[in-house]
Amino acid sequence: MKNLIYLAFISLLVVSCGQKDDFKTIKPDNQSAWNFAGEVATSPETLVLTGNDARAATTAAYKNFILEFECKTAEGAIGALQFHTDGIKDNVKGYEILINNNSEPTEWRKSGSLSTVRNFGKCLTYNDTWVPFRIEVSGKNIKAYIDSAFVVDYTEPENPFRLPEYAQRVLSEGVLVFANYSAAPIEFRNIRVKALSPDLINNEGAQDEQNDDIIRLSQQNFPTIDEHLHLKGGLTAEDVEALTRKYGITYGIAPNCGKNFPVTADEDIHNWLDSTKHHLFLLPMQAEGREWLEMFSPEAVQKFDYVFTDALTWTDDKGRRMRIWIPEETFVDDKQHFMDLLVERAYGIISSEPINIYVNPAFLPDELLPEYDALWTKARMNKVIDACVGAGVAIEINCRYKIPSQKFIQLAKDKGAKFTIGTNNAGKEDVGKLEYAVEIIKACGLTSENMWIPTSKNR
Repeated sequence: MKNLIYLAFISLLVVSCGQKDDFKTIKPDNQSAWNFAGEVATSPETLVLTGNDARAATTAAYKNFILEFECKTAEGAIGALQFHTDGIKDNVKGYEILINNNSEPTEWRKSGSLSTVRNFGKCLTYNDTWVPFRIEVSGKNIKAYIDSAFVVDYTEPENPFRLPEYAQRVLSEGVLVFANYSAAPIEFRNIRVKALSPDLINNEGAQDEQNDDIIRLSQQNFPTIDEHLHLKGGLTAEDVEALTRKYGITYGIAPNCGKNFPVTADEDIHNWLDSTKHHLFLLPMQAEGREWLEMFSPEAVQKFDYVFTDALTWTDDKGRRMRIWIPEETFVDDKQHFMDLLVERAYGIISSEPINIYVNPAFLPDELLPEYDALWTKARMNKVIDACVGAGVAIEINCRYKIPSQKFIQLAKDKGAKFTIGTNNAGKEDVGKLEYAVEIIKACGLTSENMWIPTSKNR
């Protein structure tokens, strides 16, 4: 009996080892395995691409596969792994996973982006570091992992939406291409690929793209970033990451920092950032009230990816501290005087506080909403806009409150203001697909040049 058990164990071990051996290593110096273009250097261990025309294409073609490799980028390097393409010529066929570990916002799409289909706006890793990538193509499904983080989960529908220049960006079959799009070098090593059955279907979860505004924006390289979200009302970090993979929207998750809020000291900031920095979302600070400037050190504040605040909390000329989203704490003795005071306070906040984004812009308490357009006169809008432009502060297009108005945004655009998109959710149900922002983008003709892009400090 013991011998039978031993033989069974050995059989399982052999099967298990056989499955592991399904991965095939592609050696960088195996000349028969590659076609090169541009400046490509090889050694038994590494493949180095230097210059924006450097390409290394496998001679073998793949349909369904798992690809693993490690990548190290120099500062400023941007590249990609192309698949289902025709080779080292210009990439007009197939998909690409971007490689970009630069914190600067010049190229907002970061490593792991399924370019033009599921763009991703947070740096998860650093330059000058070996980072593992894993890409899985199985039937109609594409998955991407960076340093074990699950970044992309895209299923191509039967009728995908593609702009004319991306008409061939669909699944088929083709070679793998390691590409450099920059002057800085990119190194690859430990390149392994496992061919999967060509008969896989795996089309569950595909979405209708013909009526999807987000994928249209993605193909215009418009930054699909919701920079103002909170983990509350049932919304969890795992929910946010799933939404990122599902829609190709990158989120900024902010703690509320200030008097009578969860974060009240530098230590709280450090704890928050340490507990969340490895997630797929950006990490901004929501500065609450006017007391925040005295509650936190500049050094702690600078650790956030960016900082935003609003003019919803201030003290009036009678010394009454108001939070104007709470009716019981809002005092409107005279509508016009209240509006003048609100605009004055907003101007002072924007002009003097070290913030990147002015959020919940043009917000009014409930009792003034019936007269919204009349109270927000052109002169009042211009004063707030001028403060933002003068201070280099971006203006949020808020999807939950549907503010500011199209008229406000058009005035701000004409003055050269920059914009962001934010939801400011009260709960999980508030998180949509940036519907109001999409409406404003179309109506005002906003492009990526009109948008403010954050940096990635926390990885």
